[in-house]
Amino acid sequence: IIPGRLHFTETDALKLFGQCIDEPFDNTEKTKKISIQMMKKYVPMVREALEEVIPLYKGQKEFQGILENAELYVKDAEKFLEDGQDEVAILSIGYADGLVDSLRLAKGLDPKM
Repeated sequence: IIPGRLHFTETDALKLFGQCIDEPFDNTEKTKKISIQMMKKYVPMVREALEEVIPLYKGQKEFQGILENAELYVKDAEKFLEDGQDEVAILSIGYADGLVDSLRLAKGLDPKM
């Protein structure tokens, strides 16, 4: 098992010393980055939790800014991921998740996992 992309000299060495019948296969192209896997999980989860909590704060103006910020953090996270800024995307979705969880806890609900 080779955990990363092979240099062409490594490929040649494997062919020579490993008696490869086929060309050494590079599966790194098919491996998804951890940040992408996390975003695939957390964005829908945070969106769903946000949609559940919005009606609980209807008419409470003092919480509208927090709800708006949570939504903006989700949108920012998606944009950062699209732009290749994976670390910032994870931070943004984490901020959104924290805001939504705090709103849920304030109403006596458990955080979404």
